[in-house]
Amino acid sequence: MNWINAFEIICYLLTVLLLGDIAKRRNRVELRLFLAATLAGFILEILAVRATDIYHYSNDYFLSIGAPPNQFPVFGGLMWGALAVCGFRIARKFSESFFEISLFTGWLVVSMDLLLDVAAIRLNEGFWIWDGRVLSWDINHHVFMSVIWVNFLGYLFETPAVVYLTLRLNKLAEKSRLMAILTVLGAGLGAVVTVGVGSSLSLLLNKISDEWFAFVAFLVLWMAILVKLVAQIARHWHTLTLRVNQDFVLGIFWAVIYGYCLAALWALGVFHTNIAYGLFAVFIALATLLMSFVSTNAYAESD
Repeated sequence: MNWINAFEIICYLLTVLLLGDIAKRRNRVELRLFLAATLAGFILEILAVRATDIYHYSNDYFLSIGAPPNQFPVFGGLMWGALAVCGFRIARKFSESFFEISLFTGWLVVSMDLLLDVAAIRLNEGFWIWDGRVLSWDINHHVFMSVIWVNFLGYLFETPAVVYLTLRLNKLAEKSRLMAILTVLGAGLGAVVTVGVGSSLSLLLNKISDEWFAFVAFLVLWMAILVKLVAQIARHWHTLTLRVNQDFVLGIFWAVIYGYCLAALWALGVFHTNIAYGLFAVFIALATLLMSFVSTNAYAESD
């Protein structure tokens, strides 16, 4: 089995595991977040492969929507939802502010993407192919190891938007099933609009600035959110405890995703050719896993 199909199967299994856990917990907020983020993921990916010439997906997936070269793997949309929920579970431990929770969730998702995308475009001739761009290990204001910075910036638009809208609309969603459906649609479509506007503006400013805008904007946002997250953890350090069995599903999810990323990067020889990036990858993986098993009584985790 190749790397593409292995990851595809892993993602389906993780999604089923997560949905089962959400159902067991009867966590309506997480269910709505999953549905809204999944909706946004499907819409954005389908629009991207059909309306732009930026990239196209491999033909090797088991399940895809659409015909080549505009097909899109089904698991991709589902993983937008799963990643949003698993990032949210960690983020809510360190703040009660909807805005901060949303930003922290986006940071966790995009940080994982800094590993996955680098591997994905190289394994089995690419999970997807950036059209017109040659693969290299260069890191500059144009690309991060051949991944354009707008791609990462888009995650910092989409994930915080869908989390924030889901949380803000939660009280309305609790009134009736119809309102719950409408809030899911509102959060999902709101995230699509946010990404559409943000990415379009970023691409425009990139043309004007020789692609400096997305590079600087992403680094500034990523670092600012990291500093805020670290500050929040330090602020409530005395309330934190390590409980391995606190959220076993969350731990499995991140362990498997990062395990795949690190194994793929190792197979590609990244740890030998770029030791600094290899250490960064290990740090991000361990930090996320540690936060998965940390428990805090600073903020109540209600449904």
